[in-house]
Amino acid sequence: MRTSRSPRRRNLLVADLLAEKTLVLCVGCGGVGKTTTAAALAVAGAQAGRRTAVLTVDPAQRLKTALGLDGLSHEPRRVHIASAKRSFDALALDTKRMFDALVERFAPDAETAQRIFANRLYQELSNELAGSAEYMAMETLYDLSHSGRYDLLIVDTPPSAHVHDLLAAPNRLLTLLASRAVRFLQSPASLLQTTTSAPARIALRTLLQALERWSGLALLRDLSEFVGGFESMLAGFAQRAEHIDKLLHDPTTAFVVVTSAQPRTIALAEAMVNDLREGGYPVAGVVANRVHAFQRMAPTSHEPTDPISTKLWANYRDLAARSAHEHTVLTEFVQRIRLPLLATIPVQAVPPTSVAGLEHLAAVLRGTQGND
Repeated sequence: MRTSRSPRRRNLLVADLLAEKTLVLCVGCGGVGKTTTAAALAVAGAQAGRRTAVLTVDPAQRLKTALGLDGLSHEPRRVHIASAKRSFDALALDTKRMFDALVERFAPDAETAQRIFANRLYQELSNELAGSAEYMAMETLYDLSHSGRYDLLIVDTPPSAHVHDLLAAPNRLLTLLASRAVRFLQSPASLLQTTTSAPARIALRTLLQALERWSGLALLRDLSEFVGGFESMLAGFAQRAEHIDKLLHDPTTAFVVVTSAQPRTIALAEAMVNDLREGGYPVAGVVANRVHAFQRMAPTSHEPTDPISTKLWANYRDLAARSAHEHTVLTEFVQRIRLPLLATIPVQAVPPTSVAGLEHLAAVLRGTQGND
């Protein structure tokens, strides 16, 4: 059983992951150090000699803080590892830019693309359309994976509540654009034709005209043009959605669940594993972060009697008990979900805010440094 491997072998699984996979997605609930783990994996991948990039699709952009950078954008930013004389790239999602690029790619001609860009609804909704950020994240991932620039992509995903939306975004957006409701909006006037009652037609026409006057825009015309423009691109979107789905299920892809040893995060991590398995996604294992890996002292029959030593001894016993409890919780967790514990990262007094600080965590992930 994989969970029975020795701690050294478990840690080596991260090195195997970095050597064999081309796409690693770090998933988990908020506050478990998912971004730091993703950044440390990028450092470890670069140290292993792979052309590596780390992409954050979390709107909070904590990745820039973990890397000690003043900002991130859609343009790859080279990050140097001084001690290893290697580097990797870091990027952040730019929904608007990616949406524009897709319109340019899939529009049947330049005139159609420009008509969509000029559409006032597109200008407002290309950043806010439900699911657009998640969809563009998957599109960005697809482009990076097919660019030929990288051997390994690490993805820092949003908190677990939004991961399902992220993975389902391509097919969900396609369903929306192809739905009868959206197609109906392409010709709002047809609503009048399907209304048989004369009083109802008069009331509806009055309502539609009032909506246009109230909005100050040619609302229905803009909506019709917006939907009509996208209809010509549905085939392109559908093809890309299929390719993205295959990429996420490919054997060279791995989902790494990041958690702490706290009951709430363990429960959320277990639910996420079950959801990912139900969707057929390849889950590689678990990284336990912020764990109290306390080194126990040899037992003694003589307890101190002076006040300071007594207090220190009580603190020692509390830490030893917490460490033992967390070890038990994590062991039972990985046994329940039948996945390996890839690495255990100890509690850090101060989260790393530089590449130099991440190098220690990278060594822990690879199993080349002890966890005490």
